[in-house]
Amino acid sequence: MAIAKMKQMTLLAGQVNKDSLLKAVQELQKLEMVELSTLEESEFLDYYSSDTEPQKRVEYEEKLKEVQAALSFLNQHISQPGMIEKLKKGREEYTLAELEKNVSHSNVNQIIVELGKFEKRLVELDQMKKNLREKEEFLRKWQNMDFNPNDLKSFKLISGTVGSIASGNVEKFEEKVEAIENSYLEKIFHHKDEASYLIFVPSKIESLLEEVFDQFQLSKLNYSYSMKPQEELKTTLKEIEEVQKEEKTLKNTIKTFKEKTKELQLGEEYYYNLVEREIGKNLLLNGSDLFILNGWLEEERISELTDLLDEHVGKESYVVIADEIKSKNYAKVPVVLKNNKLVKPFESITEMYSMPKYDDVDPTPFMMPFYFVFFGMMSADLGYGILLWLATLVGSKVFKFEKGMKNFVQLFHYLSYSVIAWGFIYGSFFGYDLPFQLLSITNDVITILILSVVFGFIQLVYGLLLNGGIKWRKQQRSSSYIDGTAWALILLGIGLLVINMVLWNNDLIQTISLVVIIANVIGIILVTMLASDNKVMGFGLGLYNIYGATNYVGDLVSYTRLMALGVSGGSIAVAFNSIVDIFPPVMKFTIGALLFIVLHALNIFLTYLSAYIHTIRLQYVEFFGKFYEGGGRSLNPFKTFEKHIYLKKRTNK
Repeated sequence: MAIAKMKQMTLLAGQVNKDSLLKAVQELQKLEMVELSTLEESEFLDYYSSDTEPQKRVEYEEKLKEVQAALSFLNQHISQPGMIEKLKKGREEYTLAELEKNVSHSNVNQIIVELGKFEKRLVELDQMKKNLREKEEFLRKWQNMDFNPNDLKSFKLISGTVGSIASGNVEKFEEKVEAIENSYLEKIFHHKDEASYLIFVPSKIESLLEEVFDQFQLSKLNYSYSMKPQEELKTTLKEIEEVQKEEKTLKNTIKTFKEKTKELQLGEEYYYNLVEREIGKNLLLNGSDLFILNGWLEEERISELTDLLDEHVGKESYVVIADEIKSKNYAKVPVVLKNNKLVKPFESITEMYSMPKYDDVDPTPFMMPFYFVFFGMMSADLGYGILLWLATLVGSKVFKFEKGMKNFVQLFHYLSYSVIAWGFIYGSFFGYDLPFQLLSITNDVITILILSVVFGFIQLVYGLLLNGGIKWRKQQRSSSYIDGTAWALILLGIGLLVINMVLWNNDLIQTISLVVIIANVIGIILVTMLASDNKVMGFGLGLYNIYGATNYVGDLVSYTRLMALGVSGGSIAVAFNSIVDIFPPVMKFTIGALLFIVLHALNIFLTYLSAYIHTIRLQYVEFFGKFYEGGGRSLNPFKTFEKHIYLKKRTNK
């Protein structure tokens, strides 16, 4: 249960084997490549250079974009599996060789071309439909006009005009036009914002009419069709129907490509992997005949790497050098957490906070027991625990979760045991009291409060002892005592003093407790002085460190949330049961039963959410703050895409 031991790997091979070697490293999925162009050895860089041509990268990137575009287009037009169906099916697994074989035997290029044609035609049809809809809207507005307005242009003695004005000017406009001698005015339509007219006047006085048009800003109709509006409308509606029919037929044809989705997904995986290999070439140092790859790898994975290199490159065609990591490079080394099956699901909690540095400790195994106990104490109910146990157990058996979700489900499955155990202790089953109760959330609140503080006290002391041990290992002797061991002993002394006062009142124990407390208080001041160049300043700093005791009081108070959340969740459950119990017998087993399920479902959600968040808070602030700094980073290996599939390790023959 620790941080995995890393090695600094150097791989040397001939230029002809570059693609094969990168393929082997990518299939391993565990080696993080490091850019070597920053090396300071000038003589070394005289022979090796990081400057490389992009080669096939552009080609692969273009192909990847084509596959992604085709897949995105296809997904828009086919039905997608539901969440339950996805969870049941899970992701398929392929070795890298199987993936490449599938793509080489598929018709990805043909599928892309065909879908591209469909997409282009759909865009054309959509634009046609949009234009026809605009035309339909225009014609519907003018469909009451039973003539083609273009015929007015052939009149010689009479000037005819069709146009529209704003609705607010209708009365004044009509008065002005009718005031012109021998004029004729006919309203074609009158809508909320617009009114349209057919107007005739003798050609010789047309100028008078134009003045009126200018005054009321009449917009003359521009009619670009050969038939009357009604006839043109019928033709347009028929064209729309034909476009819609073709569009529907085309979309039905696209749906038949649903079975091709897998080929496109594998194609996306394949071309992404090729692009990554081309990008990886930028991290290499290249000579005229040889190239060098450098990176970080777990020590236990070296044999896997050599096996893959033997297969892809050939035993005699490469050199692998595994160097011990120097302490000066610890800050650069990525971290891989390595824990057993029981602790591993709790790694996500550490990762959310911060990864440890390579020369630090993994806090996960130290935190895990406390998180386990605290979560159960905050959500203690036998019924709730059994539901969580069943849900996580059945879910993990029935569904094929993603890797991250699988760990999350496993985490809550483990936590369900703690909830069940505390449910027995509190004697609570969906808010109802069981025949046995070690502690009652109504009668033993003070006892539960004291127990919460005791748990907090134990975790604080444990964290301080860890701090002392970690800093001692790092040769930080004075800090090990001042920030860790001394405070742990002071708290232990205070704890023993309190227990003695409550239980025994023994003078010897009281004396020992006081000696431990006073000796370590003086020790903190003296060690701080000795570790400081300025002794007076060191004395003041030592006193300030003693003042820090107030922080531990605040820390212990924080642990009272263990009692508060456990009691509040149980009390809410009891209150919900009281509401259901109000119903008469007939309603209790109908509406009451439904209400019982809904209310307790809400309480279960809030209980587990609160327990999850507040337990994390106790670990991050009260516990990690005593010994853990973080600041590391996770390994970022050179790997495959794994968006649609998982890479399967090939079995050794």
